[in-house]
Amino acid sequence: MTEPSVWEATVDNNTWKAQVTRDSDYRGTLAVTKVDDGTEILRESVGLSYRAIFGPDADDVHLWMVMSIEAIDHYNAHHTEKENK
Repeated sequence: MTEPSVWEATVDNNTWKAQVTRDSDYRGTLAVTKVDDGTEILRESVGLSYRAIFGPDADDVHLWMVMSIEAIDHYNAHHTEKENK
């Protein structure tokens, strides 16, 4: 059974989905996927400050957003526009 999301967001008009799921009290996994075909471009272990018991910490969310955008920008820079559609 998959743990519920600690945080999730969509980017570029729902082209991409970023999601953090809990792995343990203080660790989670950030995954970034392309919505239309499920291509996963990032899967990385991340910290959960204060166990995220009341929701994610603002600094954690900022880091996850930066990591997600950087992964998307890197992916887009290395794939042609035709491939990205």
